[in-house]
Amino acid sequence: MVTLLIKECKRRLFAVISLWLLVLVLFFPAPFELIGEQWVIFPIAFLAAIFANATAIGGGFLFVPLFIFGYGLTSLEALKLSLATQAFGMTSGSLGWSWRAIMSKALLLAAVGSVAGMVLGTYVWHPSNVMIKKSFGIVSIITGIVILLEMKYGAKNHAEQLRPTKWPEDILFIIVCFLGGIINAWVSIAIGEVVALWLLFVHHIRIESAIATGVALLAICSIFGFFFHISLGGIRWEMLAFTAPAVILGGYYGAKIGSYLEQSIKTRIQEQMANLERFSPLKAIFIIVAFLNGIVMVVN
Repeated sequence: MVTLLIKECKRRLFAVISLWLLVLVLFFPAPFELIGEQWVIFPIAFLAAIFANATAIGGGFLFVPLFIFGYGLTSLEALKLSLATQAFGMTSGSLGWSWRAIMSKALLLAAVGSVAGMVLGTYVWHPSNVMIKKSFGIVSIITGIVILLEMKYGAKNHAEQLRPTKWPEDILFIIVCFLGGIINAWVSIAIGEVVALWLLFVHHIRIESAIATGVALLAICSIFGFFFHISLGGIRWEMLAFTAPAVILGGYYGAKIGSYLEQSIKTRIQEQMANLERFSPLKAIFIIVAFLNGIVMVVN
């Protein structure tokens, strides 16, 4: 699988870099000076996209602090650029995951609620950003603890498909996604985690499918958010010109790496250590990032 990924990477790298250089030459007056100023953000965005698409945790966790503290953007500019960047990275990542892993019914219901929440959070309701970040940070830490407990004490076997649901449960799921969409509109994170955790804990779906569905929903929400902020203005296009190609590459391979970790490394670890039968590499990554996410949000 690693050899195949390397071959695919070469082809995709050539195609993306070629298109990227063409865009720079056509739309920016001094493309080579711009490369000299902004090139560092390319590898950073590439690595961030790998983590985001391997775990369904929004890239805003890494991008928003980077844009604010590393590049001096305002919180609103950072949010706009983060959503625009995720539109490219999460779409690439959702294509990288197998479509068979995505729960189509859950994705449809979640999209209805989350996009409506994005509209409200973008155009209507703007509470204190500090309050939202601290609240989400606390929830993120609690999430990490819950996943840790689930990995230690939860079910050994997970379902391949969603169990049948009745309309009250579907309505509740839509409402939860609606709230996640509002938060996603404010801080560029939340909705992928909400869906992944719902599928993991309510339906006991295997972690690959939960994350693949979360990534696909993040792609949908980020695309809508991108277009919302195009209409509102304020996107830093000279930076998006570097983050977009980076996350297109990182998003696709993040999905492949996530799938590889769960299928191959998990088997090897469990073969060597029988007492780790509930161990999941993706859950372990999810836990670590959830804790880091929470600490950064609370402290910041």
